[in-house]
Amino acid sequence: MSENKTVKYHIPEQGIYLYARTSEGKTEMIVLNSTDREQVLPSSHYQALTKESKEGKIVSTGKKIDFTENLTLSARQSLVIEF
Repeated sequence: MSENKTVKYHIPEQGIYLYARTSEGKTEMIVLNSTDREQVLPSSHYQALTKESKEGKIVSTGKKIDFTENLTLSARQSLVIEF
């Protein structure tokens, strides 16, 4: 059985780490704010990972995320967003 998996990383900026992993047609974007302050991640920074997807949902809460808007992260927050 062959599995097609990919992982794409972004260069960390201002203490925010961002990568996406794809497996079996599903993609999860992982966002980590490693700082002690709230951060705003511009949508232009993560659009290369979301490609044509316009929205996703946070895996832990089910909350929808609009990929055309900036993403606000609390201090030390981590998110797994599925799309």
